Amino acid sequence: MLNSPENRKLRLRLYGAFSAEWSSGGKLDIRSTKLRALVALLATAPDMKRTRSWLQDKLWSLSGQELGRASLRRGLSDLKRAIGSDFEVLFDISHDDVALYPDVIEFVGVPAEGEFLEGINIAEAGFTSWVNDQRKSRPQLISELEYFAPSEKTGILPAVAVLPFLQSFRRDGEDVLGDMLAEEISRALSKSQLIDVISHLSSRNLNMRLLNLADVRRALNVEYVIHGSYRQDGERFHLDADFLDAESGRIIWSRQFSAKMSDFLNGGEEIVADISRQIGQSILSTSIELATSKPLPEVASHALLVSGVSLMHRLKLASFAKARPLIEEIIRKSPKHANLYAWLGKWYVLSIHKGWSNDVVKDSQIACDCTARALDLDPDCSFSLAVDGLAQITLYKDFDLAFKRYDRAVDLNPNDALAWLLKGTSHAFRDEGDRAVAYTQRARSLSPLDPYKYYYESLSATALISNQQYEEALKFAESSLLENRRHVSTLRAKTMALQFLGREQEAAVAAKELLIIDPNLTVSGYLKNHPASEFSTGQEWANSLRAAGIPEN
Repeated sequence: MLNSPENRKLRLRLYGAFSAEWSSGGKLDIRSTKLRALVALLATAPDMKRTRSWLQDKLWSLSGQELGRASLRRGLSDLKRAIGSDFEVLFDISHDDVALYPDVIEFVGVPAEGEFLEGINIAEAGFTSWVNDQRKSRPQLISELEYFAPSEKTGILPAVAVLPFLQSFRRDGEDVLGDMLAEEISRALSKSQLIDVISHLSSRNLNMRLLNLADVRRALNVEYVIHGSYRQDGERFHLDADFLDAESGRIIWSRQFSAKMSDFLNGGEEIVADISRQIGQSILSTSIELATSKPLPEVASHALLVSGVSLMHRLKLASFAKARPLIEEIIRKSPKHANLYAWLGKWYVLSIHKGWSNDVVKDSQIACDCTARALDLDPDCSFSLAVDGLAQITLYKDFDLAFKRYDRAVDLNPNDALAWLLKGTSHAFRDEGDRAVAYTQRARSLSPLDPYKYYYESLSATALISNQQYEEALKFAESSLLENRRHVSTLRAKTMALQFLGREQEAAVAAKELLIIDPNLTVSGYLKNHPASEFSTGQEWANSLRAAGIPEN
């Protein structure tokens, strides 16, 4: 029996003379040509699995259906006798399928060493057609994989590959729509700060009609893969997409999406937004599941980070408190990544902002120590600069230093949505409504699919109030509350917008709802803690809250 499958592999040679040898020494004695072909058919399958009917069609079709089934059963019995007790480690047999365990298989050899399955010729039309196709295509497959030569992964974010979608019943040269869809989804996902997206050019160079999931994972070094097929139906097209865990092969979800061809080709992004949003939400939920079901040292770094950030933005103290040890654990694993210290700094800023800190002075210092450490590691990290700016304004009301951080961040990375958002909000606090609206609008355009869209809409409402665009502000506040009904800043913005619009009864109702969520809110406390309090905007906002029914003390 295999003592350690992780260390002992079955090395299959498919180019030149077929061979199957253990990495620790010793050959499998498979003398039958059909049984060698059977192993090769399994090894080259997606996830190394074939149905029994497919195998019968390729190797025993001349025997008829009943005899074919019996011949496959007998062949598997012969393999089990030849391999011995290791058979159970190599093969996964069910009523409908036959599979190899991919973790135990290792391929050796290259096309230069000989023809694919050299000398294995079987008088079965199905096998002959299959092997001839493989002999034509396998050199192309290998050259594509070697082209990538993936290096060891050093990132801390989950990596996603969006493979070009294939057309069902394809006619040559007609996968253009699937390629365009994959490119647009890749672009949308790349705007997230919590996902690494493999470039579309890298993904499209893989021939998905020839590769299986193990090939893709080996070539692109990713945690997640989305792929599928589409079919056209008059003016519409229908996409069947699978989102997979690349390591286990588990299908996380399998869904169908539809759209009008003309809408998509004319710039309509609903289908792209829908798919991208579902991918982002699945990564978040999968990461939280991983991080909360295993001891932290056993959780992958990307799952620690994504789950930590997700829990950090939850409204319940219990969830928020769980985020810090996750981020601290990934810092222990990867102490040289600047972003991680910035996220930890943001956790401390939020703990103070939400009123959950037991020692504001101490936690303020820790927050700034974290962002300072982040900038020591990478002075040009736009995210770290943006978070430090947030800390300076929220904790110390230091607008000058905060704006230096934001300006540096957007100079270094004009596509940093968070930096633009925080910069715009800071202008709102400082009576500069026109800039506030322009910069928060830019932030939303750079991050249309952010899982924390409610946060962008909430701060956009604040910016619009500062520019006296109260109707628009109310729309953004209400849209934000649909995603997060308990977000205090959004409820405050809604209350102010209604009061400024003269809708006083509705403002009073909103103020009561606000006090249920934040029972300690007072006008004097707001003026003491809010960065806008020293400017006329802040005074006007305080007056609107007072008029809506928020108590003075």
